[in-house]
Amino acid sequence: MLWDYANELILKNPRSTIKMTVNKITPESPHFNRFYVCFEVLKRGWKKGCKPILGLDGCFLKGPLMSEMLFAIRRDGNNQMYLVF
Repeated sequence: MLWDYANELILKNPRSTIKMTVNKITPESPHFNRFYVCFEVLKRGWKKGCKPILGLDGCFLKGPLMSEMLFAIRRDGNNQMYLVF
């Protein structure tokens, strides 16, 4: 049933991205795992309205966290870096 739904979405929305994964416990009865849909119109809107990210800055955190912190950064008109929110 989900395969039919995915095929119908592709027919009605060409160039959209649809991915579905199943766990094949037995060949006769696969178990649904995940379903991903990204419509073409949403892709175009995102590409048209997105700001280009010029770089990433990051640091390693020491102490009890032992993790990483990443930041998206851009440069302004004075060639200074600022965070992109």
